[in-house]
Amino acid sequence: MNTFWPLVIGGILPAIFWGITAIFQKQSAVAATGSAVYLIAFGAACAIAGLIAALIWRPAPWTVEGLGLAAIAGGCFAVGTGFISFALFAYGVPVAKLAPIWSCNVLVTLVIAALFLGEASELNIVRLAAGTLLILSGALLVSSA
Repeated sequence: MNTFWPLVIGGILPAIFWGITAIFQKQSAVAATGSAVYLIAFGAACAIAGLIAALIWRPAPWTVEGLGLAAIAGGCFAVGTGFISFALFAYGVPVAKLAPIWSCNVLVTLVIAALFLGEASELNIVRLAAGTLLILSGALLVSSA
């Protein structure tokens, strides 16, 4: 299986769009949009994007379990995004200092996936430890630049 396109579609493009999102989030805070208003506008845009995606992409079944898990994911994302927006708005923190820190979320995902989704057997512990040190070192270096 060719792994190029899945990595582009599921990794590189989201990284680009999320990076752009952080800039607009900072500009929203500079424009005196508080966290609550930001989350409402952000959520509405996500809902519209979801409706468009539902019309374009192949139909998938809607299950109560799937909807519930998606809602939990959305709630977690909203809380994290709300905290970022609050820090940008209330404290005027530079987005360039916050982004490297919140990008450490991959470490949280790794731990949860390893412990609760049974993916630990698929991980190379030496590489994982080295990568973790590099991520944390990079976040500290960039956020203190």
